[in-house]
This record gives sequence, structure tokens and C-alpha cells, in this order.
Amino acid sequence: MVDYPFVIRPEVHDALESHQPLVALETAVLTHGLPYPDNIETMTHMAQEVRKSGAIPAVIGLKQGEVVVGLESPEWEEILIEPEKCSLRDLAPAVMRGKNGGTTVALTAYVAHRAGIRAFATGGIGGVHRGAQDTWDISADLYAMHTLPVIIVSSGAKSILDIPKTLEFLESLGVPVVGYRTPEVPGFYVSTTGHAVSTTVQHPKEVAEMHRVMQSVGMQQALLLVQPGPLPVDSSLVESLIAQALKAAAREHVSGKAMTPFMLGYLNQEAGDILKRSNIALLIANAALAGEVAVTLYA
Repeated sequence: MVDYPFVIRPEVHDALESHQPLVALETAVLTHGLPYPDNIETMTHMAQEVRKSGAIPAVIGLKQGEVVVGLESPEWEEILIEPEKCSLRDLAPAVMRGKNGGTTVALTAYVAHRAGIRAFATGGIGGVHRGAQDTWDISADLYAMHTLPVIIVSSGAKSILDIPKTLEFLESLGVPVVGYRTPEVPGFYVSTTGHAVSTTVQHPKEVAEMHRVMQSVGMQQALLLVQPGPLPVDSSLVESLIAQALKAAAREHVSGKAMTPFMLGYLNQEAGDILKRSNIALLIANAALAGEVAVTLYA
């Protein structure tokens, strides 16, 4: 098991001890990804989908400075009180100051790996931001995937990012981008980006076997499993909104870890419910797929 300040809730602890399948769920979607009460309702549905598959959800987040693995539903609302968005660099200060926090892909993958959880579901990973040639704004998610051998189920990188550069970066880091029943990398809200995946699989068993091979040869990289969301949005609408959001961010001097919440918030505000519905649908679908993959890992 892990040491302080990690707290393993009883259900997750028992599952780890008895080698039952677990799926890690991040909480940045709770604290910074969706508005209330959609965030709570979505996390509820994600946890339910994981359980339907036969796996156990392990919601990871910071509660008053403790890194909790297996946050229970009453605690989800508690961490919404003055939460911080926590990636790897933010962990020590947040723990030291007793903060509530939503964990990003990078930090969730780190905590999951340390706890012994091998499957993790999210919406979209972070990546290389548009204009990174000037700002050097590259998400810690990518570097984390280079050193954390977990299976991350997502719908690709967030649409606001530079998708081609993100994929090039992942290739440089040796991270396989595996399409689940799709030959193309999805782009979060959009189902296709025109970029090919590393390889395509048709069944969760293939994912589990690929992960076992990576482990057997000593690879430390994550396996990034991607699938299109069930409610894709027209790419021209998304690109138009992103262009507007980038201009708004520049006017307001938004940068760093505030950029993604600002951009997603702007898009949701301008597009009405269409993007929010798409986001929620893919989060739930990814949780379901991660549950199926987790079950096959222990079959």
C-alpha cells in the first residue's frame, strides 16, 4: 500500500487486497470541468457504469490536504469548496496547505499507479496547446504518460489543443495511441481528426493483452486507449468556437493551468448545451469501457 498522505477508502482497499478490478476516476472534471450539478450527476453515472461492468470505481481527489483514493459520493460535493486544479507540480503545496483539489490526468494517473490501479477513465487528455511554439504550453499529462504504466481511456486530446503536435509528442515519448474500434484519433467533441491511431483493437481483451506485453518487456509508458464519444459535434462549429475562445483568452491574459478551464467554460457558454452534452456522454462511455478493460485484466 502507499504511505501518507494517500488515504485508501475501505472499498478500494478491500478490492486491492483481493485483486478485484478497479477503475480510477479523476476529479478535475468535478471541480473545473463541468458546472454544478452536472458535475455531480456525471460522476454518479460514471461510477455506475464502472460498477455495471463488474469493476469498482476509485474516485481520486484531494480533501483538506489528503489525497483520497475512493472518494465516496457525499465527499464529491465537499471537495467543491474552494478547490484547486491539481497536477503533479501542485500536489505538495496543496497537501501542505490542507486544500481541496480536483486531480488532472497526470496526477490521477500518478496516484492510481502508486495505489496499484491499472485502468483509468477520463474525458480528454491534456496536450500541446495551440501556439505552443511561442508559449511552450505543454500539459504535464503527456510527460506523465511517458513514465506511468497505466491504461488511460479517453476520447483523445481536448479539441482546444493542437492535435497533430500532441500526437507527435506522444509518439516521441513512446506512448501508443490505440483506437477502440476506430482507425482515427477522435478529438474530444469531434469523432475524427484525420490522424491515424497507432493500432486498432476490437475487444477489451486485446487491450489487456497489449498492456501485459508492455509490462513484460519493462515498458514504463501508459497505454492510451481512445474512442469517439457517442454524441459528436460538427467540427466546423467547434473550430469556430475555439477561435473565438482563443481571442477572448488573449484579451483577458489567460495562460497556464487556467487556460483549459477558461477555454472549456467559454465554449460551453457560447454553444449552449450541445458541447456539454457531448462532454458528459463521452465521460460516461469512457468509464464504461475502462470498466470492461479492468475486468479483462483480472480474468
